[in-house]
Amino acid sequence: MATPLPNGQDNTPNKNTVLLEESIQAFNDKMLEKIVDEMAVVHIIGSFSAGKSRLVRELLSSHKTIHALLPISSLERQSALPLEITYAETPRLLRIDADKNETLLFAFPVREEQQLFDASNHYLRLELPEPELLLGNVSLCSAEEGIKRLVLKDMPGWNSGDSFVADNPLANGLVSSDNISLVYVVRANGMDSQDDLIRLQAIFAAVQTGEAFFYNNLHLIVVVTRCDNSNEHKAITDRMTQRLQELAKKMDIEEQLYLTVLCVDFGKEQDVLNHEEFAKYFWQAIFAPIAQEKIAATPSDLANRLQHWPEDWLVQSKLSSSFLLIKAAKQFIEQFKKQDQFIANMNNTRLLGLSKQERRVKTYNAWLKQVGVWQSSTENLQKLQVTDDHPLALWWSSYWLTQLYSLINSVDRLVLQMDTAIQQLPIEVTDLQSYFHDRVEASYQQAVEAFQSPFYCLSVALEPMQHDNDQAKVVATLLSLSIIDVKYADYYQLLKTA
Repeated sequence: MATPLPNGQDNTPNKNTVLLEESIQAFNDKMLEKIVDEMAVVHIIGSFSAGKSRLVRELLSSHKTIHALLPISSLERQSALPLEITYAETPRLLRIDADKNETLLFAFPVREEQQLFDASNHYLRLELPEPELLLGNVSLCSAEEGIKRLVLKDMPGWNSGDSFVADNPLANGLVSSDNISLVYVVRANGMDSQDDLIRLQAIFAAVQTGEAFFYNNLHLIVVVTRCDNSNEHKAITDRMTQRLQELAKKMDIEEQLYLTVLCVDFGKEQDVLNHEEFAKYFWQAIFAPIAQEKIAATPSDLANRLQHWPEDWLVQSKLSSSFLLIKAAKQFIEQFKKQDQFIANMNNTRLLGLSKQERRVKTYNAWLKQVGVWQSSTENLQKLQVTDDHPLALWWSSYWLTQLYSLINSVDRLVLQMDTAIQQLPIEVTDLQSYFHDRVEASYQQAVEAFQSPFYCLSVALEPMQHDNDQAKVVATLLSLSIIDVKYADYYQLLKTA
């Protein structure tokens, strides 16, 4: 089992945040052992500046905390590399090469950065906790048991002039056996584009010959953007439907084509409600081919996995013990000084006539009567360890127990300082209170400050959760608040060292 180490030994900027992110990633990896990749892809295709990146941003708009990781949207060409979007409990953006080497990115790269890499050998991958990307326990092309996740693939725009991938409508996996649906994005004023029609014809031909396989036929979702006049939506839908049905008939796949046309204007910021409705219809449309097989993959899937943890994995009892320890330490500190004296009502007069050893024993007993017996943090924290196979093992050790150790150890140091001061009490001391103040006051103040720390405040806020049986809520709250705590600690440390 891992043993917690005290904080404050490393002044590296963001060291607390990095360590916490590693521990949460370890939890994520452990929990994702039951989430597996299904061979299921939904490609998003269309010409450059049609609104593909904006579509992705709108679908993921609830993830405001990772705004910097979302694809850039503008009227100019932006996407030069394919972008995969899939589920993970911890958000991250990666650049991946043909050998599966991963590079972690902290912001979505602009077009110029993307163009430094060949789109046929590199792609971006955005992982985030978006429940719509979970498929449930389905078996489409994979027989592996577990909760499956979808890959939503935003392709570089046609006519962007970047690469073969951008110019070839069948590039980068579209001709495969793992497509659920296909999303075609087009501007309202570009619906008659002959170039788009030629590219769609190539895709329809691949479906007709069997080169491109779609699960339960070709479900094509057309997203018509910049439809600023809602009165024209029906006319636009009818016109696009007729155009694509005629093409499907020409390519002899009329019976295989299932078409959904959605009109939207993302530019209308005030139309938030309509955007939410659009997102709901969009997700329904792309999952239509597997509607019968798909088990609703809401956050309850993850919650259920947490709710079915073994008894010895439940953290509520460990939290209760932690809170009792914190409360005992707080009460100990409150008793440590009475009437502004470290040993109340003890003075040299009460020690007159005693030997050096007798003076020390009487002083020690008076102090012990005031504060009570203190048990060292090492012994107490050892009882709070979790097993190495626990999903939260690294987080529990590197964050919770480390912070708890830092808090309780301030009392350990104070007790040791006071004990040493009593054991070294000289016989010639005439002012006991001044003697103890000189030797103990600094340690006492450090202990008092420890119980004014963000972690102590966090522990007080979390105390009601020890009785909560919703394991998913407990774990989510613990991880979320710990992130806030360490980011504050790193920011504060940065200010101190600046």
